[in-house]
Amino acid sequence: MAKRKYFHSCLNTDSYDRQSFQRLMNISPKLDALEKRGDIIFPGFVNLMGDQWSCLYKATPRLLPETEISETALYHKPLIKKLMESEEYGKLRETTVLDDFSSVLGTMITSEKIIEYIENRKKIDEELKEKLKQQKELQQRLEKLQNSMQNNKKGPTQKQKEKEKALQNELNNLSQQVTQSLADGLPVNQILSQAAQETKETKDSMEELLSGSQPGSGHMEMQKIPLRNQLELAMQLKQYPKIKKVAEWAGRFKRIARKKQKSKNVFSVERQGISLGSDPELLLPTELAQLKNPATRLDFYRRFAEKQTLQYTPLGKEQAGKGPIVLCLDQSGSMNRLKEQAAGFALAIAMIARAQRRDFAYITFDSSIGEVFTFPKGKISTEAIVEMATSFLGGGTNFEKPLSEAIKIIQKTARFKNADIIFVTDGEAEIGEDFLRNYKLQKERLKFQCMGCILGNGSSYINNHLAKVTDELFYAQDLIEAAENSSIFKI
Repeated sequence: MAKRKYFHSCLNTDSYDRQSFQRLMNISPKLDALEKRGDIIFPGFVNLMGDQWSCLYKATPRLLPETEISETALYHKPLIKKLMESEEYGKLRETTVLDDFSSVLGTMITSEKIIEYIENRKKIDEELKEKLKQQKELQQRLEKLQNSMQNNKKGPTQKQKEKEKALQNELNNLSQQVTQSLADGLPVNQILSQAAQETKETKDSMEELLSGSQPGSGHMEMQKIPLRNQLELAMQLKQYPKIKKVAEWAGRFKRIARKKQKSKNVFSVERQGISLGSDPELLLPTELAQLKNPATRLDFYRRFAEKQTLQYTPLGKEQAGKGPIVLCLDQSGSMNRLKEQAAGFALAIAMIARAQRRDFAYITFDSSIGEVFTFPKGKISTEAIVEMATSFLGGGTNFEKPLSEAIKIIQKTARFKNADIIFVTDGEAEIGEDFLRNYKLQKERLKFQCMGCILGNGSSYINNHLAKVTDELFYAQDLIEAAENSSIFKI
């Protein structure tokens, strides 16, 4: 594979900036695909993308005088100039400055909209279409000539040099005409406004998905995930709008969980005071303020990595209810009405388990068993998040199979001993006497507890078989009611 060339810039970028953008291109298939798509209609689109990213990421980007810019970088300068002069430009930068994730996401969104704008202009502007075609042909002729000159062992001839200069001048003039024409019609305020909104919404959804049991922990949880995986998850959010809705439900459940767990919070900041460390859940508000401020963010990261950030010191016994969790979630056809809510509920528990470093297992079922996930210390991949948010079975209902699978996980994995099983369903299923006898023996031997939740019209389930296998059983119309009125988030 040919080595990618650094982008030509019309801004005050340096070699570090160009290397950084090349690294981003290498880890983001979407960014790379946009560059290839853009280059088809606008030669040198990588240069425009590189400077878009520089505009959004750098603390103080500025346009260079034309005397300090290469001829190649002059092509896209009118577009970058118009972007930077837009009143919406500053609003987008509020979330992107020195932020790897937001700056790349903003670059993707603006690049995609600029490509769409050029493609639409080509459809209705025959003159522009012809000039773009000529520009592409001139670029190809020039590259072919330059390759021929490089391969000439005796060196380029005078005639070749003159021809190269003439082609370069013609290309420069035509490219400047094309770019200025595009810049004049570019709906820059609309593009940047949409980019700012989409970037913020995507980042908010990511933080809703990834946050743990503490408010404001989503940003810190995102930092624990490699940028490549952050961008993959962001693309999934754009591809599957359903995940955004699931993220909203997950955020709502986690807010309920925070209220529930306040009663279990046994540390006292008044008694014990403040210490140095790097526990994101214990950081002082002043430290979080420094994290949000672009001017102090790098210093915060340095001190956090060195365990020198100020945090509250916990006092007293370790919080109760920190054991493993096994969630059995009904995905039968009748649960279709609650499938997004249920996915948000499952992800909320998964993220709380990760934040609290608790082992977590997730079992979906209908009349059979769906995919089974186990997450040691709650460590969950972006692929698993997407799978949990988008998959749904939709068959009948069977209780014995998911309970057997839960027992199997507890049996074969020592760290799942003393686990809490949460069993959620909106249906009814038979539990045989043979299964029940074995279940009770295993329950006594493995020391696990089982909490049952029946959704819907509970009055029709008074004789529910689930009561035979649970230590606690409650009814609720939906999972929000269950979360608010039960002890699910206290285990």
